[in-house]
Amino acid sequence: MARERDDFNKETKRILQERVGNRCSNPECRCLTSGPNFNEGKATRIGVAAHISAAAEGGPRFNPLHSKEARSHISNGIWLCQNCAKLIDNDEQVYKIPLLIEWKKISEENCRRELEGKSPIDYPEKDGWICGHCRSFVEHLQTICKECHAEVAYSATRHERAEAGKIGLCIGGGLGVLLFVVLPKVLNSNFEWNMSLGFGLGIYSLLIAAAMALAGSFISIELEERKYRGKPPRFFRQTNI
Repeated sequence: MARERDDFNKETKRILQERVGNRCSNPECRCLTSGPNFNEGKATRIGVAAHISAAAEGGPRFNPLHSKEARSHISNGIWLCQNCAKLIDNDEQVYKIPLLIEWKKISEENCRRELEGKSPIDYPEKDGWICGHCRSFVEHLQTICKECHAEVAYSATRHERAEAGKIGLCIGGGLGVLLFVVLPKVLNSNFEWNMSLGFGLGIYSLLIAAAMALAGSFISIELEERKYRGKPPRFFRQTNI
């Protein structure tokens, strides 16, 4: 049995279309949604009055608290091309309600500004980034995406720094061993020297080797940090396994 849908009426669809100037409301698309057909008596239409919250139970972004009237109200609609309408319904975890409302708001505002002869606003208006997981806007220096809670990494992550530190520690410690243990043995073996381990520095050789290990760790962490400086942030989201 087909689910009962609370669809928009013809007038609502027309108003949604006209409020955005017959263009897709996705700010990264903005394609025309109608144009001429080969047949002079017809027009080719690719526009859709899509539901922000699904028209029927089981649909994408369905809100069980909405009434029938709320689901078919113009406030729950967004005008999109067929491709973007399919896109938002195929991945509702990325294209969430706040993002679609933002699309609608910006598209209508730009249409208003065009009518008034003003320049369009950019998407987004603030300095920031688009989350790679949920496509919501993340302000510059914001450390957590408010929509999907992904971590925003502007440099190396804590795990990456820890791993780099371990590698640097091993390299620095290894150099200390080569300098104070291996090198004296090589000199004694090849040149018949009588060089003691640690070059006779005793406990100081251990302190110097430890300092080399720490220096290797710090240098390795700094090099890891430099890989990401001046580049767009990365987005990391925890996944349940």
